[in-house]
Amino acid sequence: MAGFERAGLPGCEYIRQTLTNSPDLAAAIENFQHDNGVLLPSLQSALPFLDLHGVGRLEFHTSVMDHLKDTVLRKLKTLEESKLKELLEQSFPFIHVEELRPVVMQIMKYLPKVSDECLEHIANDTKLYEDCTIEVKRQIWVKHHHLFGDAVGPLLKQYLEAKYTLLHATDAHSCSDFFSISSKVRRQNSVVQDLAKMIGKSLQLYNLVLQFLRTLFLRANEVHYCTLRSELLMAVHDLEVKDIKDIDPCHKFTWCLDACIREKNIEGKRIRELHGFLDAAKKEEERVVGDIAMILCDPFAVNTIAKSIIKLLQRLVHSETLPRTNNDVNFLLRLLSLGVGAWDMIEKQAFKEQPVNPDLADKFLPFIMSLMVDSSLRTYSDKVPEDDIEEELLTVGHKHAQDFMDMLATDKVAFTLSWCYLLSLLKQKDKGSVLHVLPWFVSPCQSRPLDEIELHTLVTSLVGMQDEFANADFCNAVFDNFLLGLTSQTAAIRHTLRLLWFVYPKIYSHKVVQILTATQPESEHPEAIHELHSALVDRIASANPSTPSQEQTSSVSSMGSSSHSPLEYIQPDSS
Repeated sequence: MAGFERAGLPGCEYIRQTLTNSPDLAAAIENFQHDNGVLLPSLQSALPFLDLHGVGRLEFHTSVMDHLKDTVLRKLKTLEESKLKELLEQSFPFIHVEELRPVVMQIMKYLPKVSDECLEHIANDTKLYEDCTIEVKRQIWVKHHHLFGDAVGPLLKQYLEAKYTLLHATDAHSCSDFFSISSKVRRQNSVVQDLAKMIGKSLQLYNLVLQFLRTLFLRANEVHYCTLRSELLMAVHDLEVKDIKDIDPCHKFTWCLDACIREKNIEGKRIRELHGFLDAAKKEEERVVGDIAMILCDPFAVNTIAKSIIKLLQRLVHSETLPRTNNDVNFLLRLLSLGVGAWDMIEKQAFKEQPVNPDLADKFLPFIMSLMVDSSLRTYSDKVPEDDIEEELLTVGHKHAQDFMDMLATDKVAFTLSWCYLLSLLKQKDKGSVLHVLPWFVSPCQSRPLDEIELHTLVTSLVGMQDEFANADFCNAVFDNFLLGLTSQTAAIRHTLRLLWFVYPKIYSHKVVQILTATQPESEHPEAIHELHSALVDRIASANPSTPSQEQTSSVSSMGSSSHSPLEYIQPDSS
């Protein structure tokens, strides 16, 4: 009976006062039963019969109420809006009666527009707000953005945590490519689906989510928010929410780009479509360019664009054509430049596409092409006598190496493309070309820290070449000459340990100890890295419990905060 007083009917307090102050309790109870019982004359003769069968008044009235409630709930779906409004006006005072609340909530669910007075009443009552349906909450969220932020915030955090869990995983499936998950599967993610459900057909809530994503992207420079921006729009597309997808000026561009990501390539017809959709979107409003840039900043989009450029360069090598004369290459460079420059554009509020660095097409891409030629010649040289090949042809990659490294350090597009090219060499298991190119990344990667995705994809590609780690030259090139030079970067330590997790069986035990020592976490590092290091030490020790080197491995794990140099724990190499 809780809530009856708030509805203007006698409830618990009324009964308490009556029983306390009435001189005739029996008469008071009988009067209350008469006034508040089921007012049906024919029922009076049936009640004694129920008494004989031990059916109490509470059980009977509860049964009647449940039956009536179910009947009303079924009929609500068929009522017109005017009748629903009338019912809501009559029943809303009973919203605090827990047994009757479902009826009130269901009436509001079917009303396209609930009165502001009712919405405010629910918004200011935590229990009512929690119990109301998603349809009612949408109407509340439109007026109370902070409540919508409170509902969306945990989902965005969950989405981000899931991404990093995938990037940091060391299970048997985690060595698969981060980009191998299809876009259709990704937008079936529970967070994306929950957000789409929360938005429904509300353009206001959709725009509010986009504003949250823009703000979070700006604050954290976290590219996964760009991924979510694209996935949410495509989820809305899948649900055929015309109220949103037909209004969002980025829809057609994103839909076409999503198809390219599924096809893992952008060429021919798709390039012309993207070009047209981009030009059309830019005409809508200045800020649309910022949203387009965010969509292009999605790592899945950046990866697809970069790979498409590398494929085009390989074709140009065979046709002996310069990239600056190829319209497809120049358009893809525009897209890539927009994507990697998205954060700067939004941070400066300068929603205008900046010209692509002309040196990219004039100098940098031809140099990448020369590396491709060099790689082919190196492969050919392994099959024919060395004297048959002119030495200078095999060193073409060294001539402008310094200019190459300078561009890697200063130009985001150049670094993205060169990193994509390096990963392609690893995928081809072209050890000679990897050893040739990898040293050029050391200095740029020290001045420009690698992000989690770059490190993850590097480790994934290197795991595909794990047999090569038995070769000292390759192992030293990857660990000593590259990764261990980046240990000032927390993410680099984590992913160096991830790589060792997969490849340590191929590496000489003394080398394993050396790497574990160099990657010993400090007190300022996250607890997760300490746990990963400790788990790796245990994993290696349990795999080879009898080898003397494992005693050294155990000592690495137990160093803790020793003031001695970690290198003191490594014995000199007897070889």
